[in-house]
Formats: sequence, structure tokens, C-alpha cells
Amino acid sequence: MQFTVRHVFHTDLDTYWNEIFFSPEYNRRLYSEALGFKGFEVVELTGEPGGVRTRTMRTEPAAEAPAVVKKLIGDTLTYTEKGTFDPSTGVWTYDIKTSKLSDKVTIAGRLWAEPVAAGVERVAEIGVDVRVFGVGGAIEKFIEKTTRDSYVKASQFTNDYIREKGLLAGRVEAT
Repeated sequence: MQFTVRHVFHTDLDTYWNEIFFSPEYNRRLYSEALGFKGFEVVELTGEPGGVRTRTMRTEPAAEAPAVVKKLIGDTLTYTEKGTFDPSTGVWTYDIKTSKLSDKVTIAGRLWAEPVAAGVERVAEIGVDVRVFGVGGAIEKFIEKTTRDSYVKASQFTNDYIREKGLLAGRVEAT
């Protein structure tokens, strides 16, 4: 299953990548406050603004899973996201490994930002493949729904964070 989500942020490209996307404060607050995750940790962050950057994060979402998912994974699930930002293309590529059923679940994606009149539009293409006989499709739909919901919450939080921190681009007015 493939899907795409798009959201506009009222800032510019450099600010988005350097002062938001890779900001430890932003990410800590995003996952703990806005998304309500039970756990969040940046395991590794390498590179400098303007260069190739890598990041490994470990998280524990708080989403209430349907019975079919709980039966397979239990009450808790953590995942590790490993990604790389390529400054020559402006694209973040990542893959996610789940703590359970990691040999049967593949989640990966690409994320980038494009200039638009109101700031930047973040585009995320996400691929989810769950190879569990009889219930794989239901689990994929659950992952898609929770991912879409998280991206909506993240976009609202991100624009609030941009205003709070004064990161609006000089040419951009928040609508």
C-alpha cells in the first residue's frame, strides 16, 4: 500500500530542514506533546546543516490498536526509524523497523519540501507492506490511518511551533 500526505508550513526550506526537522527540541515536543507518544529517543544524529544528515530514532506510539493487531503484537510496539537527508535532492528517505513482526512488516518512505506561496509544502510518500496471512490488509489500513492522523497533528503542531519560535519566513504570512 502506497499513500501520500501533503501539508503547508509557513516557513522557508532552509528553516524547515535546519531549525525544525532536525531540531532536538522540536522533535522531542512533537512526539511527546503533540503526538502523545509513550516514548521517544534520538539514538543518533550525524551531519551538519547543508550536508548529508542521518538520524536514527526509537519511538513508542500510544495509538489504540484494533483487536486483530493487538492479538499479533500485544499491548506495546516500538519502532526504529533510520533515515538520510540528501541535500543535493532535498529528500529525506527512511525505513522503519518494528519491534515485533519486523520480518513481516515493511514501512519506508520519502519526504521533501517544495516552495509554495504560503511557505513550503511538505510531501511525504509512504509505503506499507504487511505480510501476515489473512490480516495483512487490515494491519496496513490501521498503519495508514494512524500515520495520516499523526501527520495532521504534526502539521498543526509544526505551524504553531513556527509561530512560537518566530521562524516565519520574511516573505511568508501565516494564514
